[in-house]
Amino acid sequence: MATAESLAITKTINGKRYYCIGENKYPSVTTILGAMTDKSGIDKWRKRVGEEKADAISKFSANRGTVMHQLNEYFLGSEKETQRDRLIEAQQLIVPFCEENGFTEEEMTVGRKLFFNFYNSKCFDRIANVVSIEDTLFSPVMGGYAGRVDIIYENEKGSLVILDFKSSKKPKKEDWIENYKMQIAAYSLAYWEMNGRKPQSGEIWISNEEDGFPQIFEMSFDDISKYGKMFLKLVKEFHNKYPLDLNI
Repeated sequence: MATAESLAITKTINGKRYYCIGENKYPSVTTILGAMTDKSGIDKWRKRVGEEKADAISKFSANRGTVMHQLNEYFLGSEKETQRDRLIEAQQLIVPFCEENGFTEEEMTVGRKLFFNFYNSKCFDRIANVVSIEDTLFSPVMGGYAGRVDIIYENEKGSLVILDFKSSKKPKKEDWIENYKMQIAAYSLAYWEMNGRKPQSGEIWISNEEDGFPQIFEMSFDDISKYGKMFLKLVKEFHNKYPLDLNI
């Protein structure tokens, strides 16, 4: 039986991240997508700018994205009564968080800007009730997978929504976010299997550095079904390509 403690345990094996769920080790959703989808565009970019610069850009992007995610989590997870008090608390908590993780002033500044893109655009008003934050989900289907979803919430109609936050340098075209959609589908199907409650929809919120207008891409349950089938095919292919010795 998976416990709260076991769900928090991850292990890197052969360069790939696995969640330790009871006696099982399930690859993470992002590990599967990273291993089984086309990364030729990223490879070309790294070759063009050079490995050292690419590493620096990737590190900055990851860190400022972490700051944005953490602010979202502090804000939405706060028990303060008013939105203003929740905002103040989030701003206070992010400073020691950045210091503890060794983030630079610029990474914190840009991460805060990305958070405020959501806040100022009133994106958070879509969330009537937070069901869970950073919930670990897993499924044994097709060999198994696991992952940690940013937010699960109920909207004003009481419908369950699976939400993931993303950050970027500039706005994204919908054609570019197929992996994000498969990620939402993976979480949705795992949540349904684990809790017996079907998510009605999914959302991908993307805040970018270029402007103050975050993008919200919505997924219906038909979309979740479509991209879920695509993802489960990749799960099966991943386990066939990277069989794991469970004694590791």
